[in-house]
Amino acid sequence: MFEGLLSPWHLVIIAFVAFMVLGPKKLADRWKGLSDTVSRWGDDDATDGLSPSTTADEPAPPVEAKLSLARRIGRRLTRRRRRSLR
Repeated sequence: MFEGLLSPWHLVIIAFVAFMVLGPKKLADRWKGLSDTVSRWGDDDATDGLSPSTTADEPAPPVEAKLSLARRIGRRLTRRRRRSLR
């Protein structure tokens, strides 16, 4: 049933459809995020999860809260609306 599913032509068609649906920018961002994750994963294995620059005596720097998707979309729409009114 699934014979030859990973043939070169099938992979080319899948890549083309993904490129057309997602666009080049999103694909590049996803690929960069994936490569960063894999490199950090490899670094964590080498250090066993312990960061050499952080010690138990020093507090960790504060992490900024990520805005929700609805908030980000709302801000983007507000900016577009302001630009169109100019």
